[in-house]
Amino acid sequence: MAPYSSQRQRSVRLGARMKPPSPTARPRWYPVGAVIFLLLVLVGVGLVTWSGIRYLNQELFVQNDRFSIQAIEVTAGRVKTEPLILEYLAHVGITAGSNLFGFDIDQLVKLYLERNPLVKQMKVQRKLPGTLVVEIRERDPLARMGQRGALVADREGFVFRLNRDLHSLPVIIGDKDPELMPGRTVQGMSKAAIDVLVACDNPRMGLRLVGVDVSRDDYLRIHLLTSDGIKETKLSWDGMGRSTENAKANLMQRLSEVRQVAQQDRGGHTEYDATIPGRVYVR
Repeated sequence: MAPYSSQRQRSVRLGARMKPPSPTARPRWYPVGAVIFLLLVLVGVGLVTWSGIRYLNQELFVQNDRFSIQAIEVTAGRVKTEPLILEYLAHVGITAGSNLFGFDIDQLVKLYLERNPLVKQMKVQRKLPGTLVVEIRERDPLARMGQRGALVADREGFVFRLNRDLHSLPVIIGDKDPELMPGRTVQGMSKAAIDVLVACDNPRMGLRLVGVDVSRDDYLRIHLLTSDGIKETKLSWDGMGRSTENAKANLMQRLSEVRQVAQQDRGGHTEYDATIPGRVYVR
């Protein structure tokens, strides 16, 4: 009887292992499917809402004759005059009679600034029911980039093209950047030259520069206009080319030393050397 009992117990255990799953148990993929279904519902609701907003925008604004442009108010610059701005707007399809909401303002401003590096800022506003307000702010040139051509740079080192009033600007010569073009920013020693010109642009500094040679890697050669002629000055300072307050303070100190020597020089010297901190040598 013992063998029979052991065999029966084994059969019971095997039967327990092969017990079929409960009909009420949920498949393992059920939570994943629920999440996917919920996401699809949310996406569908979002698409319907977006389509509804676009439809309302078209019906209430873009296709509404009440918002036709009746007037365009322009605040122009010295170079980019009102006729030029109106001509550009007409080129992109914005004229009297156009819909005030028929274009994207951000896209209009972005494209205009890309095509016109001379313009630093452009503001476009809608004044209901039918007025478009356009205001531009041009860049102020600080120096010419090279003795030929019409490239100039502003106080931020941003390069653009200008074809007027170039003779009064100091010139930066010796720039080695082969990719120097409108829309780019000067680098290296030309950036240091911009820092010097910005500092000397302040009348309180008392220094007038007519040019800066940036062909050397370790110092600038500035051409200083004085009462007895042009003084060629080798100039360097700690932190040259860096946009830090400490570097700016060092530059101001060096320029103050150059100014003091220039004011006291009565020997007719034509060259100064201001590459050693605390000293300015004359020749």
